Amino acid sequence: GGGGYGLNGRSLVREGKKVQQDCNQEGRVFVKIVVDQNGNVISATPGVKGTTNMAKCLLDPAKKTALTYKWNVDEKAPPQQVGFVVVDFKLSE
Repeated sequence: GGGGYGLNGRSLVREGKKVQQDCNQEGRVFVKIVVDQNGNVISATPGVKGTTNMAKCLLDPAKKTALTYKWNVDEKAPPQQVGFVVVDFKLSE
């Protein structure tokens, strides 16, 4: 589960495909993202403020998940817009 925030005027076209963790850890990982005018996530930095578990085995799949998100095309948007997504990992997954 998760969500996307901080991208003024942009709407989510496709939620990211969640990459599964392989370490039996749980927690919430906040990922700072940079989105281009085409709505593509061009960079993702996991483990920013708000993250509840900094285990590398959660940060890596959270980054990969964030990179699969897609927002609407907006030619009037800045060339790079910064926002974040939240990826929740639960032990039952």
